[in-house]
Amino acid sequence: MLWANKHRPTSFDDLVGGAKSLDHLATNMQHLLLHSKGAGTGKTTLAHVLANTLDYPLHVFNASSKKTRGIAFVEEELIPLTRAGNYKQIILLDEADQLTPEAQSALKGVIENAQGFFILTCNDIRKVSKWIQSRCLTIEFRPIGRKSMMERLQHICGAEGVKITESQLNLICDAHEGDLRNAINTLQAYDGLYDPNSNAARRFILSLAEHDFDAYTFLKVCMVEKDLLYANIMLSDAYDARSAVRSVFEEGVAGTKAPLSDNKKLQVVDAAITAERDILSGVDEDIVWANFVRMLIA
Repeated sequence: MLWANKHRPTSFDDLVGGAKSLDHLATNMQHLLLHSKGAGTGKTTLAHVLANTLDYPLHVFNASSKKTRGIAFVEEELIPLTRAGNYKQIILLDEADQLTPEAQSALKGVIENAQGFFILTCNDIRKVSKWIQSRCLTIEFRPIGRKSMMERLQHICGAEGVKITESQLNLICDAHEGDLRNAINTLQAYDGLYDPNSNAARRFILSLAEHDFDAYTFLKVCMVEKDLLYANIMLSDAYDARSAVRSVFEEGVAGTKAPLSDNKKLQVVDAAITAERDILSGVDEDIVWANFVRMLIA
């Protein structure tokens, strides 16, 4: 089972991001149009939480396929539901911006006379007709904040027994900024590898990062997490390992993200000087980088 579904919040207390503040909808339910500029922001999850809170059945449709974005879908699927005499139901129509203009034109009347409530979601509200917008309470969802993403990922790690470092979780958050669903999917893919401590698992996480060498994360891996294998993989994947050493030196001595103590700065200086000197002396590069990491972890 996909973890994004398995660990989907069932109450407002469990929600993250702006959706957490929308609990008043449970006592004042109405047709909703939820939109955001990206995916994974909690729009669909809010629909599930509302249905669970109100104890209403939730009928889920996705308008992204050819079969569900035309007028026939509205006439054959939605209209019968809204005339079945059940006023305590929610009809979730994901990706409503994919509906054809004809389907949207028909849907406006269906929403207006519906028995039950519609929740429409979309990523481009400009493609949703003004008629439909005027019949719904329109709510914009912002990308999930980094702190909330980290807390949710850490919660899932605890529930699933995932062995992963904070630095690796940070890389997942960076790669899927604001998109919690994709971040959870990535975490599940990482855990699905045969051995999370293997080179393959670490390289999978590193593949999510930008091509530029991340000196801050590298220092954290060495001096806080003391992960020798992960640090060596980071160096081996750097575009130019000698430039990586220089960026580590600059981040360690003058970095502002998490300033090091004076003793740690001296440790970085010693490691960088030794690496540079060994390179000029013709020492094998693999030995140079292994010793560089060793001096930072020590």
